Amino acid sequence: MVAILSVGDPRDLAFRPRAGGPARLRLPLGHGDLVVMGGSCQRTWEHAVPKTSRAVGPRISVQFRPRGVR
Repeated sequence: MVAILSVGDPRDLAFRPRAGGPARLRLPLGHGDLVVMGGSCQRTWEHAVPKTSRAVGPRISVQFRPRGVR
């Protein structure tokens, strides 16, 4: 399990299945938003904050993981 706290300018968090395929999901993350992903999500989906072509302000992503998990 992992918890991600987004602080700063809004950005999208994108998901796509690790097995491939057309299914995609984008969630807007604003200042102070918290996303919690369980083990199944981590194993079956890739996630990223995609680059943008437009200028964006500063943003920090803080991740919380259980001890001993990478």
